[in-house]
Amino acid sequence: MLILKEEKGGFSAFQIGLALAIANTIIGATQPVLTRYGAVRLDPILFCAVVVSIAALCALPLLYFRGELAMIVDRHYAPRLFLMATAGTVATSLTMIYGLQKIGAVAGVILLQTEPVYSLILSVMVVGERPSARQLIATAAILAGIGSVFYSGNAFSPMFAAMLVFVTPLFWQTSHVIGLRVMPPLTPVAVTGARFIFASMVFIPMFLLRPSASLLQLADPMILAVVCLTGFFVYFLSALTWYGAISRLSSSWTTALVIPGIPLLSMLFATIFLGERPTSRELIGASIAIAGVLVLVIGSDPHRKVGGIPEAAEAIHQPIA
Repeated sequence: MLILKEEKGGFSAFQIGLALAIANTIIGATQPVLTRYGAVRLDPILFCAVVVSIAALCALPLLYFRGELAMIVDRHYAPRLFLMATAGTVATSLTMIYGLQKIGAVAGVILLQTEPVYSLILSVMVVGERPSARQLIATAAILAGIGSVFYSGNAFSPMFAAMLVFVTPLFWQTSHVIGLRVMPPLTPVAVTGARFIFASMVFIPMFLLRPSASLLQLADPMILAVVCLTGFFVYFLSALTWYGAISRLSSSWTTALVIPGIPLLSMLFATIFLGERPTSRELIGASIAIAGVLVLVIGSDPHRKVGGIPEAAEAIHQPIA
């Protein structure tokens, strides 16, 4: 029905999916920069609780007016949606905020290029597929690009912080394997709303139970503006455009469009807004990793294959909450 309405309005599912993917690229590029800004100025749990709650508040009116609010608490979907929110929003928010407290946004951008590697691992573990020679070469290129930065200096220091960012895409991958299983019957709006509503139910108690819990850090107008922008723009709109894109297009094809643009834009934003300047080694490493991503996903079919485990295995996701 949705595709028919889109075509009747003059836009095909492919055109709408493409527009959403482009928008997602621009939005996704701001995440490491805004998260890094908040990470060094706010209590991490406060940051997570507020941005996720803002995203949930943005989703609630949409769910209500579309008549989809009851669907996310339906017993058939709620357990899966809660697991998706735990992996895709709670876990990733914590690993990103604590990781980017200690390492720069540029280093974080490079580490987040590991996502296709995790996609390949999940395809082997979940579907039992044997990786092709092309996949293995591309994966080696991604890891080589990251490794070249690691051995060139202190960009990934301290190691524990770098490892937190390094594993973030694994949680994204896991959440989208879960999310694709319920789209359809659930819409991108319902899946987006569920992620943040359930995540806020985790983060708000976590913040309130902290002995040092205080909202006074939000008194700074600049910090408050960044937090609100992160919640609405990076969390809510990012998830909405991503799910909207992959509900119409193949996830792997969408990633081929999204992944190369995000690190380049992120580095530009980090230079402009945070004053971070990527070294020549970081630029070379990022370029090698991006080339590996392109080899891995270019040539895939842009049309979404609805249903079944094979589609879940291609749930490559951009570095977004």
